[in-house]
Amino acid sequence: MEREKWTMYLPVMLVLVLSIPILTVSQWTDFKEARRLADEVVDSSGFFSGFSESTTTTIDVIPDSVIDSAIPDAKENVTITDSQGNTQNITQDTGRKSIITGIVTTGIMLGIAVAAAFGIFFLFRRKRKLTLKMIFAIALGLCSSVAVMLYLYLMRLFLNDVFDLGLKEDGIFMGVIIAIGAAIGITIVYNMVFRSLDPKRKNPALIAFCIVLGPFLAIVLPVWVVIFLLAGVAIWDLWAAKRGIIKEMINLSDEHRKEERKKARTAPLSPPDWHQVPGTNAPMARSYVPAPVKSPVKRKKLIDVGAGEDITSYGLYEGKYYALGIGDFIFFSVLVSASFKWLMLKMPFMGFYADGWGELLIVLITMAVMMTVMIGFKQTLSFLKKEHVMPGLPLSVLWGLIAFFAASIFLEAVNLIGYGSIVNPF
Repeated sequence: MEREKWTMYLPVMLVLVLSIPILTVSQWTDFKEARRLADEVVDSSGFFSGFSESTTTTIDVIPDSVIDSAIPDAKENVTITDSQGNTQNITQDTGRKSIITGIVTTGIMLGIAVAAAFGIFFLFRRKRKLTLKMIFAIALGLCSSVAVMLYLYLMRLFLNDVFDLGLKEDGIFMGVIIAIGAAIGITIVYNMVFRSLDPKRKNPALIAFCIVLGPFLAIVLPVWVVIFLLAGVAIWDLWAAKRGIIKEMINLSDEHRKEERKKARTAPLSPPDWHQVPGTNAPMARSYVPAPVKSPVKRKKLIDVGAGEDITSYGLYEGKYYALGIGDFIFFSVLVSASFKWLMLKMPFMGFYADGWGELLIVLITMAVMMTVMIGFKQTLSFLKKEHVMPGLPLSVLWGLIAFFAASIFLEAVNLIGYGSIVNPF
């Protein structure tokens, strides 16, 4: 049984491990800025050290002005002193705003996702296979292309800073990253959707897509949004897989497969074939010979749904013993990437941080979060001995969040005991 589980551990670990260098290169300037501020600024507010998370690549789903006007005390003034003794008053988000923004944004995103899921389920029941195929192809292609373009755009800053290449944000550079992003998106879609019947081509493309999309979500969403989003998605996954539309889609998919196999076994018979049977006195004998099935010559369409093609398989990694959904890979990666991002932005403000050693501690904590995600995944696979379908997110997200919060609280406690302050966790 353990040998069978290892066939699924490897692709999951591959997605988690490769997400970290992608995130590091993409957020290089933000991580560097956090270290610079930690060196230059001496906190004077008395309780918090460091600033609210504010990365250059964050995309606000809800405008700040809407949240600020709806939440009392959404902003707070903090007095800071730099290393030369100069004081300055700055305004930053309060913890209340960060938490409420995370809850509201998560509600909006989950609402959109649930509506889309029911829409897909409706089309699936109506057997609109070609429509669903096009929806998946467009969505996968757009997400992967945009994510790759963002990575390449942010990588320019990393390359200029580390290798002094002098890359400029001009028309040629933008044209190149658009072309590369589009090419990678088309390649992923072609192998995931249009070659979905061949797991040897679909599985690597699915892994590549998850490696691309997981860090992308961790970059564009604030950590507190990610935390509430993961909790909400895990609860949805539990309901949908055990009692909801995922279970229904799997049942309908099984019925469709049975129908296809039944049609394949039913072959037409030729008209009666009367012939002399050698070695017998009977003048004639009657036998039925299956008629050869002749496929009508059809002009091959550029976009079509092939025989046996199943919409539910587009987003499935089909291993030898188990299958895992694309959402599980992505949100595992989001959890680990968001943990690493938070640590890289907050750790420099802790009194015991030291260049090199601090990064090593961050990597070790990130590995601990990664291992707890894998522990939850292992427990999920063990339930498949009795269950036909098991949601992949709840246990892994639960253990991963426990590890993240435990590490965060431990670091804050050490800093409070040793240096008399805690870092602003928001």
